[in-house]
Order: sequence, then C-alpha cells, then structure tokens
Amino acid sequence: MSLKRTFLLALFLAAALPSTLAQGQGRRPVLEESLQARYRLTILGGGVMGTRGGDNAIRRVGGIVILVQDGLYGSYERGRLASNAIQNGKADVVSGAKGVALGRGEKFYVTAVYVGSDVVTLGLLSTRMIRGGSKTSQVWATANFFFAKDTLEQGDIEKVYSVIDQWLLPEGAKSAPPPSVSPTPTTPVAAAPSAKPVDLKPDMTHDDIVTALGTPLQDAEFGDHRWLTYQGITITLEHGRLTSVDRNAQALVPVRISSDPGGADVFLDGSFVSSTPAVLRLQAGTYEVAVKMSGYADWEREIKILPGAEVNLNARLSK
Repeated sequence: MSLKRTFLLALFLAAALPSTLAQGQGRRPVLEESLQARYRLTILGGGVMGTRGGDNAIRRVGGIVILVQDGLYGSYERGRLASNAIQNGKADVVSGAKGVALGRGEKFYVTAVYVGSDVVTLGLLSTRMIRGGSKTSQVWATANFFFAKDTLEQGDIEKVYSVIDQWLLPEGAKSAPPPSVSPTPTTPVAAAPSAKPVDLKPDMTHDDIVTALGTPLQDAEFGDHRWLTYQGITITLEHGRLTSVDRNAQALVPVRISSDPGGADVFLDGSFVSSTPAVLRLQAGTYEVAVKMSGYADWEREIKILPGAEVNLNARLSK
C-alpha cells in the first residue's frame, strides 16, 4: 500500500471508526492520551482535524510546538490541509495543498492527535500570520510520522517522542535549536511575573497591558482574538483591544515526570493521565501522584504545587 493511501486510510479510521477500533490496539490508546497530555491540544471546531467551523471557532488555546528543521509544508485553506508524511527522517506532501514552505523555528498549535496502527498524526495551525506570495494568513498542516507497527502497539513512548522531537519540539524544551525566524519571545514559566494590582480598562491595547503587567506567561493569538495569561489572570483582546478579564483563572504549572525504567503509567488522583516521560500542566493545589509499572512496586507521592513554580519528579521504581 502506498504511503498516501496508508495515510488516507488512517485519517478515515480516525474520523469514522473510533469505537470499533478499541480492540486489538495494544497500548496505542495509552500512547495517544500521553501525546495529548504532552502537547495540550488547542480545541477548534468540529470535524476531522478541526476542519469545520469558522476560522475563529476556537474553544481553548493549548500548548505550542516549534518546527526544528525545514521540509514541511502548509496550506492557507483549512479544508485542504497539507499532509506531510515523515518516514526514515524524510518528509513528503502526500495530499492537500503544498502552498507554503514552513521554516525552521516556526511555531504551531497542536489541534489534534491520532495514533493509528503505524502512524502518529498531529494537526497543526501556525501561531502567527505567515506571508506567502500575495496572501498573509495562518497556515494549516498535518504531520504524519510513520513507525513500525510493533512500536505503536507496544506504546514505545520514548521512541515516538525521539522521532517527533526531531521535527516538532514542545516550546520550552531545552534541546530546541535557535530558530531561523523571529517568533514572539517567551518567558520561562518559573520566571514569569505575577499579575500586579493595576486598573485594567476596556479598549487597552496589547502594549498597554504588557507595560502595566510585564511579559505574560503565555501570549496566544487566533484570528481576531488574543489571550494574555498571567499568574491568576487571563486577559482577552479582540481586534487588538481588551474585551474581558478572568481574574479567577490560574496559570498552569508544568510538572515533568520521569521514571527509571521509563514507560511507566502516571496516575493523578487515582486516574491515568499519561506515561513517562510526561509533562503535565496543572493548576496550583495538592495532588496524589502515582507511577506504576508491572513487576515494580508503586511509586506514590503527595505533591503541593505553588503558583509560578516548576516541578520535576523522577520516580525510581524498585522490584
């Protein structure tokens, strides 16, 4: 079966047969949940890869990944996603519009994750407007990473991460190379300032807010909307002007969990959330964390997360 036909079949199964594929998947559902937790999906409109709904049909802004090498393509047309197939370190567009060459250092929201029998698919949307020819707009794409079937059936998370990270690395990861474009500068979570008690007023501009509060923890943009997230506060701008302030929102704290040996299951307050290595982003509070692997004693801790902190846990499992 050709690479293009394999991808199209995987995309069809992801959309049409999710309930009938529950049996015989091995640890693929666990791997999919781990990837979703790692990338913190940006939730868009309905349909396969979020392809239905208006351009501003966003329900939640998630994490950001950085393209670490050239070779992928995108499309300005949401209904004609550029589908990049990546195998043995090489990329090729197998369907959709090959409209925009994506440069190293470009940033994307992850809009969808799917794990098939031999493919891991990430839906991507550029975080900024990209100029190409006579048009400037956000760019849509999918990245389809092909693996040996046993890699995905066994849920070999470390191998999957190592392959994807050669192309798309979560923002803030230490091994990210210097970008060849000039993306919006960011501040590490632990160093970001808290929101100060200032008088925020309607119609304040982005620059007005940054001058008053400092650099935000996250600066996300989609269509005509922009969200500035500070510790304990989230500010929404529309058409460049402040429209609402959520003072009950809490900045999410990154909790990095590793284990020795790797590939263990991570449980948060009794519920499975990911597999190691994992990065969870949690609100401040107290949690029960357990790391479990067959043949090893459970590793359990109660952790208290403070606003603005950065937590690293390494579970050394014993027989």
